[in-house]
Amino acid sequence: MPWPTTYGLRRLGGGEADLIRGALGMMVDTHVAELRENVAPWTYGVPWFDQWDARQRLWLLEHVTRALLGAHRIDEPAAMFDAAADAIFFELADLIEIELEAGQESRFEQEVQPQRSWRESIAAAIEWQRTNLHGAVVEDTELQNCISEWNNSEGWNRMITRLGDSILGVRLYRKAESFRDGDIEQTKRFLRDRGLPETYLEAMPPLRSIDQTQLSIDRIQAYVFQDGD
Repeated sequence: MPWPTTYGLRRLGGGEADLIRGALGMMVDTHVAELRENVAPWTYGVPWFDQWDARQRLWLLEHVTRALLGAHRIDEPAAMFDAAADAIFFELADLIEIELEAGQESRFEQEVQPQRSWRESIAAAIEWQRTNLHGAVVEDTELQNCISEWNNSEGWNRMITRLGDSILGVRLYRKAESFRDGDIEQTKRFLRDRGLPETYLEAMPPLRSIDQTQLSIDRIQAYVFQDGD
């Protein structure tokens, strides 16, 4: 849009952009494996995203990627786009759990960091926000506690939630879910009061061909491996 974050319309930058690019790269790999290697579909715990087939999900991720990291505009807000963006943070939570199970140690004390861990990437994202969005000069106590308790999954999940809240704000699609099968007038009022179009809950990703899906993959990977529109 750029994306309408809690701190205004903007594209992500610095450490937060690096973190989101990394998560998106993992999500693309998962979807490609599903399409090309007959791997079972992965669920992210976001029903409004998980319900679509792999090609539709990649189309959604393409639009979200280009809005979060580039200058792409999503013309009409829709629950499907908000859910796709939220799924990125569920992916991060899964990646943290995998990393914890693998027993990966911190590289904060090393002079040479061959590759950041996911926890280090989350810390870098929060630090970037602290200095570039908040203008804060004081130390982030909550983050430092996470770093000192390196293997505390609960603490890192709080950090992921904090990042998600700062980028996505209130997840209106979650609130709207309770109105989906209810009174139509109540649903319209909910959407209208929040400045959402009447089609917010109705929009569906299009069915995609193999070539169209490859274009979505290429566009996402252009952001994953580079830094530009």
